[in-house]
Amino acid sequence: METEQESFLARASRLQIKKAVTSDFIGNFSSSLFNFAISLYILKLTGSAMNFGTTLLIVPLIGIVFSPLIGYLADHYDHKRVMITTQIGCIVLLIIYSSLFPILGSWHYLMVLIMVATLGLNARIFSVTYLSAVSRLVDKPFIQQLNSLEQSANALAMIVGPIAAGVVFAFVPFQAFIYFEIVAEIAVVLIVLTMNFHLIEVAEQANAKSESMWSSMKQGLIYVKKQPLILSMILVASVLNFLCGVFNVGFPYLMIHVLHMQNIQYSLSEALFSLGMVAGGLFAAKLTVDSNPIGMVSKSLMFEGLPLIFVIIPLLVQLNSWVSTTIFGMVNFVLALVLVFVNVPLTTYMQKTIPTNYQGRVFTILMVGSTSLQPLGMFIYGVLFQYVSAIAVIVGSFIGILGIGIFAWTVGGKAAIQEEKFEG
Repeated sequence: METEQESFLARASRLQIKKAVTSDFIGNFSSSLFNFAISLYILKLTGSAMNFGTTLLIVPLIGIVFSPLIGYLADHYDHKRVMITTQIGCIVLLIIYSSLFPILGSWHYLMVLIMVATLGLNARIFSVTYLSAVSRLVDKPFIQQLNSLEQSANALAMIVGPIAAGVVFAFVPFQAFIYFEIVAEIAVVLIVLTMNFHLIEVAEQANAKSESMWSSMKQGLIYVKKQPLILSMILVASVLNFLCGVFNVGFPYLMIHVLHMQNIQYSLSEALFSLGMVAGGLFAAKLTVDSNPIGMVSKSLMFEGLPLIFVIIPLLVQLNSWVSTTIFGMVNFVLALVLVFVNVPLTTYMQKTIPTNYQGRVFTILMVGSTSLQPLGMFIYGVLFQYVSAIAVIVGSFIGILGIGIFAWTVGGKAAIQEEKFEG
């Protein structure tokens, strides 16, 4: 029978979930709309693909360069204060930019780079700090539900944001997007202010703030090194992001340049990926995988590669372009749905098992490690699709994804057994 304390925590956790999912949707919708508008603005302002590419590259680089600072802030300072400070920093920067916008002249592009870099850094600090705070925000039985619903909210925002930006960009000045982003950031701050970041009390680390940033990051690396399960998952995530070049580079190339589909057909297939994330998040919110989260991750990774084989069909058989669009769209939908069952159990497992005072550093290491091979993957797949048979590249990628699924199953299983023995 549920005790009064358990009943209180359940009610409070559900309220926290509603607030978190709402703030996530507002933040991601406004960010996707603003980032899409910035992309269009840069192309219109400079007409340079190189400048556009440089802008896209800044945020990942900022995340890597400042990773020690990000992990340190998340683990050594009050989560609520850090998140609100980063959001207020974004608001101040946007207000300054909107004030200077009419007089920037030839300095527009430089200011955009500074703004994108600073907003990207603040967003990464906010994201890592929030991930580290989840174990305090809601009771353990609700962590997976929160992560799942946030996946759905984020995916829905990523569908609606670019569409809204594309429609509105032609009719309103770019400054209007800046003002909208300011309002959205203020809304997120107001929601965060109402959230209880100490609903679940966790023991504080002694002398945490006296530890230097570099010493703190070193301790984080030592902790990860001693956790074979986490280490293997970082390796798996890194290789998977490399192999995802087959989707990020290959699908647009095949649809537009090989199969000569229309832009609207490509856009629809991409929208189905986001819809798959929404559906996967809603479905995952109803499931419980506490008994074997790494088993769920491993199975999902093996299923992740299976839909890829169906992309070969339009390359072998001449089909109506809309039939090919349907195949690519359904593959995207299934890929996204399965990907949720990689992300959610892994994130939930880490939030439940990693000590709270290490989570910021571990999540930072995971983000840096998992994305480190992504640029290389996009470059190599660009070369492969240009000079090698697309069917051979797809089959090779399928084997690679299946291989990392098997690796995750075997290595993850062994690591879990070792951890159980250690705990015993």
